Amino acid sequence: MSSFSSLSRRGLARWGLLATGISTLSRAQDAAGGRAEGELFPGKALPGGGQLEIRLTATIHTSDPDQLEVAQRMKPFNLDSWIVEWLRVAEKNEQLAEKFAHQGLKVTANEYYLRASNFYREACWPQPVTESRMLPSYKKMRETFDKAWELVRPPFERVQVNYDGKMLEGYFRKPNGPAGRRFPTVVAFQGADTMAEATIQNGGSYISRGMAYFAMDFPGQGGALRLKDLHLPPDTERIAKAVIDYLETRTDVDASRIGIQAISMGGYGTPRAASGDHRIRAVLMSSGSYCLQQDIFDYYPPIQERVRWIIGARDLADARKKLADYTLEGKAAQIECPMLIGYSKDDRIMDPQGAFRLYQAAVKAKREMVEGTGHNQASNAGGPRGQRSPVMQDWAAQHLMNEA
Repeated sequence: MSSFSSLSRRGLARWGLLATGISTLSRAQDAAGGRAEGELFPGKALPGGGQLEIRLTATIHTSDPDQLEVAQRMKPFNLDSWIVEWLRVAEKNEQLAEKFAHQGLKVTANEYYLRASNFYREACWPQPVTESRMLPSYKKMRETFDKAWELVRPPFERVQVNYDGKMLEGYFRKPNGPAGRRFPTVVAFQGADTMAEATIQNGGSYISRGMAYFAMDFPGQGGALRLKDLHLPPDTERIAKAVIDYLETRTDVDASRIGIQAISMGGYGTPRAASGDHRIRAVLMSSGSYCLQQDIFDYYPPIQERVRWIIGARDLADARKKLADYTLEGKAAQIECPMLIGYSKDDRIMDPQGAFRLYQAAVKAKREMVEGTGHNQASNAGGPRGQRSPVMQDWAAQHLMNEA
């Protein structure tokens, strides 16, 4: 069999896993390392390959009436239309929540405040720092989230972590168990559009498998970026150190079994963290990355301004210069814990070849690749995240729950 180094990118794209999103393979010759270029519809003569901001679309394949209404009313790829339509349904649900709260219907009010919070988040996440509605919509997301959990007992604990003298806000959630029990814990790194309030609500699949789950707005994410102007550093092991130092103080965390999980840009931050902090015992990511400049900044031009903001660069030229440090070159070989490296061969946002480069370089780690876990707008095979096989959660349970 020919080695991967002798194959072209197009040739690599022909390789794939037979059971998308379910089976994982540990041998490089069995894993896909290239793009499905025939499925990417590139506009080679157009700036940025002719790519639109494909994340600014809403599906009509939903049973939620408000989401369906947004999909029917909004103009695809149009930021102003996106903001207007999501704010409209957010405000409607907030008003309903207030009505139910006034009537003393706490559970129903909680549900509608959470709907409002999720819709405010949808309105907020793509807005640039220059957009006047960005900060108000973010604050409304936080406000309605907090109001929801003032009415009923939350399934999480609010926590703070000291990072370089700044207190970062997060949430810790754990399974039921006797006092004194220590749980394996998964830390959510997540991606460019992450907000911890949404992340912690999606942690139930880890909780049900016996693991605790920790979500925090890391520098470059959520409130850390918008309220404290904290940016993502290239050496994300510094963030991991602050988080794990905190987790080690908890009597309900088994600090010998801490894993870290990521999506999107976190597919760089997570393995980079593991390269410098060997207290991390397992790494799992839905879209692995080796170099942020190649794998997302150049691969998906519509996100360049967002990346500039996240890393704290002055302009796009400065961003390109700074991104030279956001790489796993010389670092991936220092990773020693098991890794599950996800990707989607037709991912239009994160270059799947970055996942393969990470696989190739992390020679000391027991590593596996899984196809169909990348960005849901891109992966036709993987489908929406809510409909995918829980391969990430099951893998985490196998590597954290079954080890002493």
